[in-house]
Amino acid sequence: GVDVGGVKRDLLFIHGRDDTLFALDANDGKIVWQKTYKNDVPATKPPDWQCSNTPQATPTIDKARGLVFFISGDGKLRAANLADGAERMTPTEFTSPFARSWSLNLIDNVVYATSGRACAEVVNKDSPMYAAAVSGLRRLGRGPLRDASAVNAMDVKDLQNPKATYFFTSGARPAAPWGRGGLARGPGNSVILETSNGRWDPMRGDFSESILRLAPKAVRLMDSFVPNNYAHNLQKDLSGSASPVVFDFNGRTLVAATQKEGVLRILDANNLGGDDHHTPLWASPRLGNDEETGTDPGRGVWGAVTTYKTPDGRRFLYLPMHGGNGKAAPPFAVNQGATPNGSIMAFEVVEKDGKISAEPRWQSGDMIMPDPPVVANGVLYATQTGGQPMQNFLKPGDKRMQISESNVMRATPTGNLRLFAFDAVTGKQLYDSRNTLTNWVHFSEPVVALGKVYLVTHDAKVHAFGLKK
Repeated sequence: GVDVGGVKRDLLFIHGRDDTLFALDANDGKIVWQKTYKNDVPATKPPDWQCSNTPQATPTIDKARGLVFFISGDGKLRAANLADGAERMTPTEFTSPFARSWSLNLIDNVVYATSGRACAEVVNKDSPMYAAAVSGLRRLGRGPLRDASAVNAMDVKDLQNPKATYFFTSGARPAAPWGRGGLARGPGNSVILETSNGRWDPMRGDFSESILRLAPKAVRLMDSFVPNNYAHNLQKDLSGSASPVVFDFNGRTLVAATQKEGVLRILDANNLGGDDHHTPLWASPRLGNDEETGTDPGRGVWGAVTTYKTPDGRRFLYLPMHGGNGKAAPPFAVNQGATPNGSIMAFEVVEKDGKISAEPRWQSGDMIMPDPPVVANGVLYATQTGGQPMQNFLKPGDKRMQISESNVMRATPTGNLRLFAFDAVTGKQLYDSRNTLTNWVHFSEPVVALGKVYLVTHDAKVHAFGLKK
């Protein structure tokens, strides 16, 4: 319903690697407008599959003001008019150039972006990013000053005077908030996120292996949870890889979190880990990744946890599990057989005798590297990405791959992109696109709107699925 030249249009926005923003007609896919935003910052190193020297974060929409917020390759936050792409805010430094940042989230006129992996070179010596990275340089070692892992917040209430604040989860690469959904909104507009592998040493500003709750605008740490086995998870690279989800249940605000370890935990959003910061309300057995492999191949849960509340008040959680079920995983009454490559696991949150837990309900069939699903009107839409789960495949005794070799391997799919639809409660499969799409995708979830399901493929094409007429 965007007014474009006096005509109401439904628009779909795509942010391209060259800082071009595309507005597509959501009904026929035609380009309504496109605009390229100037980036004068040159990349200082060749691109690779880990650090692509391109914009990374998914844009977010401010419907009330008719704006789309996005981060350009130079690390600046921009606000463009939905109707024509005209800039409505002074581009403002938000991250370092070419930072690996994840989905933007707009909460109470504050735009948030999580970032990490030290892809960006910090060049502004007057910025908070520089101060944070310098503080971590003693542990990082020699070389260019790379960006520190962070939660970046920008107050955009006044578009003429946006103000950035930061919470750095470490002084270097560790503790990156990997979750593809970015962070989650917690009680009182606080934000909740999961961090990845690294040292857990809060006294030195290292918040790896954790679930963190930050005050609005990311100005301070309010609470944290760290599993008791964090040291083992660090050793095996089994820590944070998925955005947590926050939801209400029986008068309480809860958090569901998981990671490459393959364990689902439920936390109290107002008291994440109890008095010792290590105690969840409930934790599952290991649901997958008995091999305890972090990247070769990638196993456990990646991306994000999905939640759905039925009209009659039942609460479900869905996990995109990479790899087969763990030996300790509970049986799923509804399943479609073995899932060596991966699956969607569905749980229902329950409370018995005052104790919270999650009970298995159904499991999809085999899916190659599934991404986080989406639920709309009682239907769960999930994708098999067909991606490559190996990063640096090595035979015993081999040296680590050169980046040029792993670049090729990571771009070699093991299957095709497939769209599935399930009854979100019963698990009954309603649809499978099979070989309709022959290409694949890396890290991209379905978008459901206007009676359609939108997907993108690695060859830079947008696809829309809808009901038969």
